[in-house]
Amino acid sequence: MSASELRPSGGPALLARASGLATPEASAGQPARYGEVFDRGYQHYDGPRLGRWHAVWALVRYSTKRAVGIKKGWGSKVIPILLYVAVALPVIISLGIRAFLPTAGVLDYPAFFGFIFLIEGIFVATIAPEMLCGDRRENVLPLYFSRAITRADYLLAKLVATALLTLTMSLVPAAILWLGRQLLLDAPLVGMRDNLGDLGRITVAGVLIAFYLGAVGLLVSSFTGRKSIAVAVIVLGFLIAEALANALNVALDGERTRYVLFLSPSATLAGLVGKLFDEPGLGIEAPLWAIVAVMGGVVAAAGAVMFVRYVPNE
Repeated sequence: MSASELRPSGGPALLARASGLATPEASAGQPARYGEVFDRGYQHYDGPRLGRWHAVWALVRYSTKRAVGIKKGWGSKVIPILLYVAVALPVIISLGIRAFLPTAGVLDYPAFFGFIFLIEGIFVATIAPEMLCGDRRENVLPLYFSRAITRADYLLAKLVATALLTLTMSLVPAAILWLGRQLLLDAPLVGMRDNLGDLGRITVAGVLIAFYLGAVGLLVSSFTGRKSIAVAVIVLGFLIAEALANALNVALDGERTRYVLFLSPSATLAGLVGKLFDEPGLGIEAPLWAIVAVMGGVVAAAGAVMFVRYVPNE
């Protein structure tokens, strides 16, 4: 629409009054001034309304892309790429060895989960601050909470995004290892059928590890808007927890040591994997249900603390 089409009818006098400008008749001796009125109003949205859960899923997708540096500079992609390579190489090498030496016992599933703990911890320390710290630093939380999603939806989206990315470390490589081992058998389909139990145990371990580590990383990140501080606290927190658990394990004796080791993330995860794959002597000597309950409790407690933390920002 052109400016002439929006020009009010009634001549320069009415046009000047509409724009708040004086007319020649009202201001004798002053030069006439000219004004135009443009219609820049909003239009009604007539498209489909996808609802609250679509907004949550959109936030999950955006958060995963941001955390691994998609649509950002190469500097943001270097660390995730290196960590993915570090996880993939042992799987590829072990499958290559088994292809030439079928009887070689290299990198079974408990060994894989024990190997990736350090890499996965660094990965969580890298992506978790990207999930929360940027939103706090850029003051966009009121904008999020003014829309369809609530603070619980926001935190759920961030936890799911973190877990999905962590699953690419804990579950996807292990599933590839399982599939590769079955394909190297003389009868791959029979091997897949006979070893479905291992795939189920891999899935349980991968999912629990992803949510457990992801929740801890997000909990730390919810207390600061600076990513560098969050990364340092997450790494130091893991180290301090390991040292404290080992020190108390040496100082105490009897049944109490079993529960003290729950302070150690590595011992907790090793105990989970040991119970799932019937490998005694790995990590915590506790029933499987107790380990799962503790890990679930950590996720629930972290979510509750974050929920309380975000109350003032709604």
